[in-house]
Amino acid sequence: MKQKGFFFLRIPVLCCALLLAAASASVYRALRMVWVFYEPNVHFLGGAMGIFLLMLLTLGVVFALLLLRLYAPQRDGKQPGQGRFCRALSTVSFVLSALFAVAVTAILILSGAETNSVMLMYLQKDLPIIISFCFAAVLLCVLPNLRGKGKVVLAALMALLLAGAGLWQIFPLKAYRIISAPVVMDTGEDYSVVFATNDVGTGYVRYSFEGKDYTVYAQKTGRRVGGRLIHAVHVPYAHLKNNRYTVGSTRILEEYSYGSRLGKDVTAGPYTLQVNERDTQTYLVISDWHTYLKDAKAAVSHLGSYDGLIMLGDPAPGMDFEQQAVRYIVQFGGELTNGAMPVVYVRGNHETRGAFADELADSLGYDRFYYTVDRSPYTFLVLDSGEDKPDDHVEYGGMDDYRLNRSEMLRWLQTKPQTNDRLIVLSHAWQISEPEPEVSRAAWEVLDRMHARFMISGHTHHCEFLDADNPDAQPYLAAYPDITTYIDGGHAGKTYIASKLTLTEQSVHFEAVDNFGNRVIDEVLDW
Repeated sequence: MKQKGFFFLRIPVLCCALLLAAASASVYRALRMVWVFYEPNVHFLGGAMGIFLLMLLTLGVVFALLLLRLYAPQRDGKQPGQGRFCRALSTVSFVLSALFAVAVTAILILSGAETNSVMLMYLQKDLPIIISFCFAAVLLCVLPNLRGKGKVVLAALMALLLAGAGLWQIFPLKAYRIISAPVVMDTGEDYSVVFATNDVGTGYVRYSFEGKDYTVYAQKTGRRVGGRLIHAVHVPYAHLKNNRYTVGSTRILEEYSYGSRLGKDVTAGPYTLQVNERDTQTYLVISDWHTYLKDAKAAVSHLGSYDGLIMLGDPAPGMDFEQQAVRYIVQFGGELTNGAMPVVYVRGNHETRGAFADELADSLGYDRFYYTVDRSPYTFLVLDSGEDKPDDHVEYGGMDDYRLNRSEMLRWLQTKPQTNDRLIVLSHAWQISEPEPEVSRAAWEVLDRMHARFMISGHTHHCEFLDADNPDAQPYLAAYPDITTYIDGGHAGKTYIASKLTLTEQSVHFEAVDNFGNRVIDEVLDW
């Protein structure tokens, strides 16, 4: 075979290798939130980052070989880069590019929809880098073949693209709109009306109360909050209870020290918040939906009507981006309630992970995730169980300090007086402090003193009442037999289980149904 016919040095083959290498490196980098799980198996390659650097090196080699084939002049009638070294390099690079593509594809298949949904967000974040590389690669590859008018056309296209990108930054082309129905979070002190927009802006709620019109903004220390997609507006209980309201937002294009450039003002509504404080109340309970919204809504559709919503946490694998909270908490909560009923939110362990986890409480209108909700004649005691492993676990990347958070919660809990209402405890993990048994025992002792009757939890992805067959639960059940613990099902494989609680002064009716309509739990227990 003539050297110029060597397979791995043909321009179409090098282009294919370049495409494989670029796609593999881009997707692998977008999967960086799970690199920690690769580390124990790839020490010999320098860890997960070492693999990424090898991908970049392969990409660089293929790109250099392609440019050499396109640009280097012929010598003595021979094609450039046909030496033994270049032939070996091109072969190794193509094989590595193909192996990386196969490996990344396998990872995507094994990771499943939940992880891949986050991967797409990271990929979108990296798009400017990816587009810049692709643009440069295409430009360098196309230039050698252009003559005369071709170069003029290319220059014109480049100018138009650059001008369009600049105008997009100055004048966003997408229409500004509200993208969720409001979720009325009961914070234990007031209502936090939470809704989302497709770009950053201010948020406000308008309503009338006792003959006076109100416009209340999402604000902090006197300044309207304007840098978020999620807007949380605090409204007093009395002002919103069984009252009509609208939500609105003004787009913020730029904020300056002196003046600002604002965009369109949008509104949605009216909505009416209906708060049931009668002796019979019904609550939809969802937990651990982990991005599987279709399955969760299918299960909910079999449970009939309800007066309020209890969200027991774990909406997604983490809170890497605000958009995850938008889609899996705010939009989903709005779809289930349409702004017409109060919501009690319990943080799960997966909301403690990722860069946006630091801002989640504030974005939803909470100072902290442990509080009490008075829905007389019933009281909900909401606890924050935090993470389910010790703070120094490798998954948390050195960012956790939930031991302190749980110790502060325990001190708060120990100051709570006994209520005359029927008391229900809400905690994502029934242990309350899964990594710290001593804190769990102390918390359960307080709950027993407060005469808590039921604990509603999630986390395990199984729908059941805890009993003595569970060796971890047995000591608690033996010591505190008056507290019945119910675990809502959540997502498990191809099924999703949601629950409904019907509270009366005499009993609680527990119902659980899966997304196929199968009844899993149907039991009535006395207070």
